[in-house]
Amino acid sequence: MINSIPLSLLIIEDNPGDFILLKEQLQQMQLPVKNVVHAVNMEKVPSIIKDNNFDIVLLDLSLPDSNGIDSVITIDRLLPKTPIIVLSGVSSLEIATETISLGAQDYLVKGEFGPKLMAKTIQYSIERKRTLENLRVSNERYELINKATLDTTWEYNFDTNIGQWGEGFVNTFGYWDENLFFDRDGWQKMIHPDDLDTVIKNINFHFKNHLRNWQDEYRFKAADGTYKDVFTRGYFVYGPDGKASRIYGAITDITQRRKLEKELALQQLKQQKLIVETTISAQEKERNELGKELHDNINQILATAKIYIGIVRKDRTSSQELLDKSYEYINDAIEEIRKLSKSLVSPSIGNISLHDALKDLAHEVNMANTIKLELNYNVDPGKLIDDKKELMLYRVVQEQINNMLKHSHAKNGLISMKTEGSDLCLTISDDGVGFNKEERPKGIGLQNITSRIEFYSGKMNITSSPGQGCKFEIKIPL
Repeated sequence: MINSIPLSLLIIEDNPGDFILLKEQLQQMQLPVKNVVHAVNMEKVPSIIKDNNFDIVLLDLSLPDSNGIDSVITIDRLLPKTPIIVLSGVSSLEIATETISLGAQDYLVKGEFGPKLMAKTIQYSIERKRTLENLRVSNERYELINKATLDTTWEYNFDTNIGQWGEGFVNTFGYWDENLFFDRDGWQKMIHPDDLDTVIKNINFHFKNHLRNWQDEYRFKAADGTYKDVFTRGYFVYGPDGKASRIYGAITDITQRRKLEKELALQQLKQQKLIVETTISAQEKERNELGKELHDNINQILATAKIYIGIVRKDRTSSQELLDKSYEYINDAIEEIRKLSKSLVSPSIGNISLHDALKDLAHEVNMANTIKLELNYNVDPGKLIDDKKELMLYRVVQEQINNMLKHSHAKNGLISMKTEGSDLCLTISDDGVGFNKEERPKGIGLQNITSRIEFYSGKMNITSSPGQGCKFEIKIPL
């Protein structure tokens, strides 16, 4: 981690107030800052970077001469080795994901971060950029070495059933010169047993259709007994009778490339999960604040109004009927706000367990007399579920129950949650009208459910057809 080397920052921000706020937060960070350079638009950036070397760029997405993802593309092109932190006034998972995919290291929403979060984001972004750059350099180095090194050439005679490897068979796979000749059985023993059938089927397909150029990927056995990932290219030579007589080819060892690709994919997955986690946390924070505001402010005002009207009711006047109606309306408003605030605030507030939160949810649905909702909760007490995962499960149930009430026209519904081995299984079903999965588009609610489940490496399945109700199933590893 960066902790002692003074940093040089480029801030691209056209709003003077936002720039001043950023500078104040940078001054409050624990990270040493050498200098801060400010650009109010994209036009000034090329001249600025000629005379400065920057450790990180803080980029506003809304500039007078550049907007949105175009700004990220431009900065990544001008400063390909410098990490970029995007600053935006919009909390959008879609935009955040797109900016990350185009070269940014992180995405922050203005007004939702302080000096500590800014410091961590800068540190992590520099480390992520450094890791990606090392992977890129290693990959380029491998490709250059591969170009400079001869592949393992080979040839095979179908008439004599004899083949020969080139010198790369010794240099790349560790065999001896006396191992250079092989027959059909010897060649098949070099291919991993799990890949052999696929390779043979591919070759037979070329035989049958008299194709000349063949290529495939599989695992190839080295002299030490381990397997290397290889890419093979071959050229068939056919005789006058139409039968294949020879094949010439080359094998390229792509083991290191595959390893680098997996490392890069893992790094991208970690970044994606970080974005999703940050977005979900921001959504829950906003829900909590709104729920508290409704409960502490608006609800208290209405309660006071109810007291005043109650006093007036004692004095029978010509407006008695109107006052009675007002009293009822305010009662209804208080109840609606209570339900709304309860649905918005996280179930973890007030030490409410997931089981209790689901029981309350089912009770409220049943009280409305619109659908009979049953809850079966059989989670092993020994299987602990962390607070964030409990909140995710509650939101998933809440969203799906809302969908059921709006669209299913069902009479009965079921929420079932249980543990199966190391997995937690949740099922939400109804006996409603159902729908055709091929025709029904995915709404925002279902997209939110999907993103929450995928973040915890879960799997989701929806079973439904017209007139047959709907069954929503998810399985999440504990």
